[in-house]
Amino acid sequence: MSVKRTTSRIKILKPRKKSKSETRNPKPGKKLQTRIKNIASEKKPKIPLGILSDKNPDVIIDFEYDDGLLFIIIENIGDDSAYNVAVRFNKKILGMQKTKNISSLQIFQSLKFLPPGKEIKILVDLFQFYLAGKQPLLISTGIFFRNKKKQTFQNLIQHDLSIYKDIAEIYHVKKTI
Repeated sequence: MSVKRTTSRIKILKPRKKSKSETRNPKPGKKLQTRIKNIASEKKPKIPLGILSDKNPDVIIDFEYDDGLLFIIIENIGDDSAYNVAVRFNKKILGMQKTKNISSLQIFQSLKFLPPGKEIKILVDLFQFYLAGKQPLLISTGIFFRNKKKQTFQNLIQHDLSIYKDIAEIYHVKKTI
């Protein structure tokens, strides 16, 4: 009940009866809550995991110069695992003072599984020995791999190792001072 004050007397107001439309429609807050409950309780179609996902593997080959050493890195920078990874080099890469054919190592022929974020680092040689052995500085790599659904992917990457020549010289000068 509510009280309304008038000038000379107090008038008592009775609660007003709700109309039919007001009794059928809940308050706005309840209406929204009911709608959320209905949406949440709806049966959703079952879709196998991965069908709507745009996650894919993305395998790269990179060359890294670190403290005078040259490395080849295989890395999956994608969001999903890579399967049956194979790497092809356009030129033969000899390492360990030309005693080992790095480009024909088993890891480049068939790597069965490479999870996302995984990096494998392979030592080639001291960069100065690599240069002294007149090894190729312009190298193209083809990387071939699959995802869980057996879709095939490939990356073609060109590398120019001559960018490390100056670093090797600076490194050498630094070490002798």
